[in-house]
Amino acid sequence: MPATLDVTCPNCEKPLKVPAELEGRRVKCKGCGEAFVVKAPKAPKPGKAAKPAAAPPPPPPPAPAHKRPFHDDDDDDNPNPNPMGVVKESDVPRCPHCAIELDPPDAVVCANCGFNNKTRVKAESKKVWAPDVGDWATHLAPGIIAFLIVVGLIVFDIICLQRMEDWLTGSDLQEEKPDEVTGKKKFLVRPGAFVALIWAFSLIVILPAVKFAWRRLVREYRPEERLKK
Repeated sequence: MPATLDVTCPNCEKPLKVPAELEGRRVKCKGCGEAFVVKAPKAPKPGKAAKPAAAPPPPPPPAPAHKRPFHDDDDDDNPNPNPMGVVKESDVPRCPHCAIELDPPDAVVCANCGFNNKTRVKAESKKVWAPDVGDWATHLAPGIIAFLIVVGLIVFDIICLQRMEDWLTGSDLQEEKPDEVTGKKKFLVRPGAFVALIWAFSLIVILPAVKFAWRRLVREYRPEERLKK
């Protein structure tokens, strides 16, 4: 009969019998799926009586079928040729939850199942629809319109600054008699007052439009996720 080693799973503390030739290699517990390195039990020091071995803890209740790691070979009608589930050294490091190889090897969160190797908690996953052309257009169009409004108002303000005096020349806002000193007709209301008023109303629209365009086109440029039902 081949020699065996009595080991205990460090996760669920289930007692296991492992072939002696697997000492120093990584195996997987059939109870909880935890992968660990097989170590031979320590021999008692010479001159001291060995303490009686403590009674092994009672085996944990069987895990529900949907939480057990999927192994088709675990069925009784199809015995597993490798019952201990030895993990090859080339396959490690692996996720302790789904046994998929971690990429990169020092990843904190498993990209396959979302298990966090530090907090030992599996992240909640959700399925969403990938945004299509219509989603992108609907999401970005308001931001583009806001940006065009900002550009249009700035151009209009510059034109008003340059042409306001020409627009008011000959209007009712200009005196009929020219000034005796300059020889030009004075304006009842200076053109600069109209320019300042137009700029003030433009800023009321430009400031919120700039914030909205920045948020929609830069900070939150991706469309909202649509969950799959």
